[in-house]
Amino acid sequence: MRAVIVAGGRGERMRPYTDSMPKPMIPVSGKPLLEHQLEWLKRSGVREAIMCLGYKAEAVRAHFGDGDHLGMRLEYQVETTPRGTAGCVKNAWPRLGGDALVLYGDLFIDISLPELWACHERVRGDATLVLIETDHPHDSDLVRAEGERITGFYRAKPGEPCGNLAAAAVWVVAPGLMDLIPEDRPSDFGRDIFPQALAANRKLAGFKTQGMVADLGTPQRLEAFLRGRGAGAC
Repeated sequence: MRAVIVAGGRGERMRPYTDSMPKPMIPVSGKPLLEHQLEWLKRSGVREAIMCLGYKAEAVRAHFGDGDHLGMRLEYQVETTPRGTAGCVKNAWPRLGGDALVLYGDLFIDISLPELWACHERVRGDATLVLIETDHPHDSDLVRAEGERITGFYRAKPGEPCGNLAAAAVWVVAPGLMDLIPEDRPSDFGRDIFPQALAANRKLAGFKTQGMVADLGTPQRLEAFLRGRGAGAC
């Protein structure tokens, strides 16, 4: 399996950290967050990754190069016009050649990739999304599921009763999903493409995990994680 890491955003919520560096390069335990991701990918058997970059892309390329020092092969795609999380993956798709792992660059991940892949193979849908219980449901992409089948997505307003099952930004995507991604405007997987897929009666699988998918996309979550209180927070 090849991986696509979506890491091109400006990281506005992470200011002032991102005034001087892109969000995936923020240090976590002495190395960039993105390096932890690549090490997890390598441990999981993934040796090739494409990084979709934008803001301060040169900092990422200068640090990781071709990936040889990590025992991986890294390629880069740098946006000049924002395409959104789905659009940038579609741009990279011709270099992938089949189903691919897609993840966001601001996550600390420690889940079983073989188990995720086995779920994807078993269900054979257009995508398999990692699902995890979140401690901040009111700013998460919440999910309804029946067994391994996703049946709906929703967002909850502050104070509104809701569940806590959320889609983490880690999923396996099949080529068939690419035809839903527009060429002429930015689009987002969670807010646009996955709901459209369900509306078109496409099959989306949910892989529930007790492993760690920690969203470090705000200073508060990063600081909590560094204090040892962020484990399991999506």
